[in-house]
Amino acid sequence: MIKKLSVLLTALCFCFIHTGLAIAGIRIVINKSTNQLHYFKDEVLQKTFPVATGKNSSLTPEGSFSIIIKLVDPYYARKGIPGGSPQNPLGCRWLGLSVGGGGTYGIHGTNNPSSIGTYASGGCIRMYNQDVSWLYDHTPVGTPVKIIRSSSTLFPAQPEPRPKPMPVTVVLGTKTINIKEPVGTGTDGSPLLPLRTIFEALDYTIGWNDADRTIFITNGIDNIAVSCASKLVSTSQNVFTCSELKLVRGIAHAPLSFWEKALPLMRVSWKAEQRKVTFTPQIVLEQPIRIPETASPAIPEAAEEVSAADTAAMPGTPHKDRF
Repeated sequence: MIKKLSVLLTALCFCFIHTGLAIAGIRIVINKSTNQLHYFKDEVLQKTFPVATGKNSSLTPEGSFSIIIKLVDPYYARKGIPGGSPQNPLGCRWLGLSVGGGGTYGIHGTNNPSSIGTYASGGCIRMYNQDVSWLYDHTPVGTPVKIIRSSSTLFPAQPEPRPKPMPVTVVLGTKTINIKEPVGTGTDGSPLLPLRTIFEALDYTIGWNDADRTIFITNGIDNIAVSCASKLVSTSQNVFTCSELKLVRGIAHAPLSFWEKALPLMRVSWKAEQRKVTFTPQIVLEQPIRIPETASPAIPEAAEEVSAADTAAMPGTPHKDRF
């Protein structure tokens, strides 16, 4: 059954229309063979809903369309049933398709939930009211809609959703930094830490050269240059490449290996079970000062041992005959 909404009524109901542009990455695919509506965001399948389509294969059009109008509690013009009425076959929401000008074919709710999953409509796509309410809230005007009829597997296996990153605690002497959402991990499983936050906590000064996309980090005589383009790192002690360097929202993040090389006087440790990274200054023992050995003063060859007679002549020296 094809439902036509009057042009005048549509104009009066424009206050309910969301006129924002479609959010990039959102699209809808409706498969008439399975009577399912698939909702994608960034090419990842987010939701699948059961629907009802046309009583015969020709009633629901196939092809590529878009959402051009959205209505809350749509008026059913054919029989003059007001929006929100339990007798209204359009249910609580209407998402009009570009085929037919937005008022002929649409995705809408229903007052006959038992029809969902069957071929029962005059051409529109029916949904449960709670499902079409969700779709209405998450589908802006301009969203592309593709209607197909296929019995083959439409979609490749969807990637597993990435787990939400767990918080990390960074201990730098008496300072503690809590990173609520790390941007990723290194190959060793340790979290990527933000350069600016860590270096500033260690009393370094941070500078940025936009021309060659290089970060300059200084602290007295300690100078570090990090190229975000080549990922080459130059320090006062060595030069190395940090392939896992990651730039997120203008902030560079680096793995544990970076910190170990960039700060050789720091012992950097990661305890996965505690989600804690600790920076500990290493104690450098100074080399003991060695005093060069001097030769003992030479005894002149003429200086011989004192003779027994001379000893006996010394005042206060007991004579051997007295014992």
